[in-house]
Amino acid sequence: MLRTRVLTAIIGIPLMLTAIFAPGGGLFAFALSLLALTASLEYRRAYSQADWFPKPRPSLILLLAGAGMPFLFWAFPRLTLATYLLPTLAAALLMELARAWRAGSSSVAPNIGYGIFGMLYIGWLFSFGAFLRSDLTPATIGRWQVEQGALWTLWLFAMLWLGDSGAYFVGKSIGRHKIAPLLSPAKTFEGFVANLILCVLVGWQGGVGLGLSSSWAIVAGVGVGVLGQLGDLFESALKRSIGVKDVGGILPGHGGVLDRFDSFLFSAPWIWGVVQVAGQGN
Repeated sequence: MLRTRVLTAIIGIPLMLTAIFAPGGGLFAFALSLLALTASLEYRRAYSQADWFPKPRPSLILLLAGAGMPFLFWAFPRLTLATYLLPTLAAALLMELARAWRAGSSSVAPNIGYGIFGMLYIGWLFSFGAFLRSDLTPATIGRWQVEQGALWTLWLFAMLWLGDSGAYFVGKSIGRHKIAPLLSPAKTFEGFVANLILCVLVGWQGGVGLGLSSSWAIVAGVGVGVLGQLGDLFESALKRSIGVKDVGGILPGHGGVLDRFDSFLFSAPWIWGVVQVAGQGN
């Protein structure tokens, strides 16, 4: 399992770094939309395996619209959630009503409800990664000219990657106390603490290096250390409610895209908010 996880990371991390540092942020926003699309399809397919009847089928129109959010919000900065959601919701309602009329389905409300939730949970939260990357202020790494948004984004991923790795190894080696045995039996209190400590250290040192005050940098690290793990537990609770172990298997050793990026979904809005409030954003 560890070898498979490492091999997947060796392939995936350079691809992600390429998208992050590509000028303008467009490639990264497009990559996030592709990830959101894959995660949304995983989410919808997972409900087809639910052990209750009738099984909900989250609205495909809403999920596809959600997947497009990261790229569309990058391409059209003035586009708001309200102006995007209302026509999409109207189209989804008409589609579900037509299906109910034709087939006598009674799942209009569940399909719309689960569709709206998936759209916001996946597509909208992924969009905060594009918002964070959209800071095009010139910056440097040594002699390399880059954009400030790329550094903010790399800082976030560094906290998530190192924190997750620390939790994995500490939990495997000395983890004894289960933190949420009903939701995620493998997670331990020791691993949680290791994740939090690493996030705080990386957040503090990286944030100060990027121009934040020490207090704001530590706040950012604490938030990622807590919210990232809450995002992981939330996705575990979602899987338990459906009755599946993983929502997908596209990433060997990690499960699906939603399994891998659940921490990012909860952490990206936090870091974006910290950057904005600290006066370092656009």
